[in-house]
Amino acid sequence: DEHVNEKTKKRKGTPCRNIYAECPLTFDGAYGLTKANHSIKFCEHRTTRRIELYFHFIYTHQLKKVYAERLIRAIDDHKDSIITKLFDENEDVINHSYKVPCPFFHGQVNSLKYNGKNITIPPCQRHFVTFHTLAYHLRLSHKISKPLARKLVDDLKKKFNRK
Repeated sequence: DEHVNEKTKKRKGTPCRNIYAECPLTFDGAYGLTKANHSIKFCEHRTTRRIELYFHFIYTHQLKKVYAERLIRAIDDHKDSIITKLFDENEDVINHSYKVPCPFFHGQVNSLKYNGKNITIPPCQRHFVTFHTLAYHLRLSHKISKPLARKLVDDLKKKFNRK
């Protein structure tokens, strides 16, 4: 019972974003994750460098937040990546909206609808942009205002949440 309470206290006291370790996702099948079933990208070069795992799992491996947290808890609990199976074959662990098409790639967005003016916004050379950098990309590459960039990003969020 003491051990269980200690684990519970530890879990409550160690936020996922404060866990640093080597990435264990270096082979097909780690924690039950496979390329065939989950379309996950594995770290190809095993490094001994300790990294902040939460953002690494989200940005490098493109895991959904809930699955990144599950994985971090297992690592924090010292679960073996070879024998521990955290994920079922049919779980959709990848964040499919991690990279999104730029709204101005081949004129996918009607600029009149968004800015109320018939201003031509140059088409984009990049088809996909990481979602967390989209507003910055829109402001820098297409020279649109911060409020308009935010509106476009919010509209894309709504679109992805409907799927």
